[in-house]
Amino acid sequence: MISPRTLWLRCSVAILAGALTAGCALVGLAGYAAPPPTIAAAYKGLAGQKVAVMVWTDRAMSIDWPTLQLDLTRGVQSRLVEASKQKEPPKELLATTFAMPESVIRYQRDHPEAETQSITDVAPRMDITRLIYIEVEQFSTRPEESLELYRGSITANLKVVEVANGKAKIAFQKDKIKIVYPEKGPAEGLPGTTDLTVYEKTLQSFSTVVVNDFIPHQAEQ
Repeated sequence: MISPRTLWLRCSVAILAGALTAGCALVGLAGYAAPPPTIAAAYKGLAGQKVAVMVWTDRAMSIDWPTLQLDLTRGVQSRLVEASKQKEPPKELLATTFAMPESVIRYQRDHPEAETQSITDVAPRMDITRLIYIEVEQFSTRPEESLELYRGSITANLKVVEVANGKAKIAFQKDKIKIVYPEKGPAEGLPGTTDLTVYEKTLQSFSTVVVNDFIPHQAEQ
């Protein structure tokens, strides 16, 4: 026969174990439900400025991808404009205005000499106060090792040029930004898609990564 003391001890242990199990479950549920942390903007100097986005590619890349400069310029700027027009826009984009992508491309085509000049010499001539400058080093929609398969890849450098009183300086720089699409696909590429689809998705992914440097955003889970 179990004594009252033994019975009491057994009940106490059972209750304690149940409480601990429930507590762990609640903690696990809370951790699962918690949103990913918010990452602050890396560069916070676009608010109240007139901003242009300019993309540079070398001559060979311009021949292979004649619309790459305009498409990437539009991709980055459209995301910035969209963020600035939210119901509660980030303070980093308050009162920010943007030069038309077509006008930037026209400037580049009308001034080919700018290709060989320092961007800090070019920016003061553009009637802007901030220039988001992207130098594309590499772009492809198919891996070199397996040209019958598809995997987008872009590597580029990012600079922000601040212009004031006719002078310019590089205030923010991020080198060797590399994006592949699909991110988790095999290195040799995938079948069953097209160059156009991979082209568009690669630019979209890259544009999102660039814009995240200028606005608060949630970390990827």
